[in-house]
Amino acid sequence: LAFVGAVVGEYLGSSQGVGYLILQAEGSFDINTVMAGILVLTAFALALDAAVGRIEKRLMKWQPKVGETEKL
Repeated sequence: LAFVGAVVGEYLGSSQGVGYLILQAEGSFDINTVMAGILVLTAFALALDAAVGRIEKRLMKWQPKVGETEKL
């Protein structure tokens, strides 16, 4: 979510980046560039989410799985 927030920040007040690219394309009614920017943003956000999920799964092996309880 932090990545998406950074792009929204670029959209609102920056002079470079994916958010700025989308804003400029919107202003010139270039729907292809707007959709390409959104697709790039979505793909990168999904890739980051998958990477963080894998890292979390690897580092949190000590936690019980969902539905399991600790043995007393």
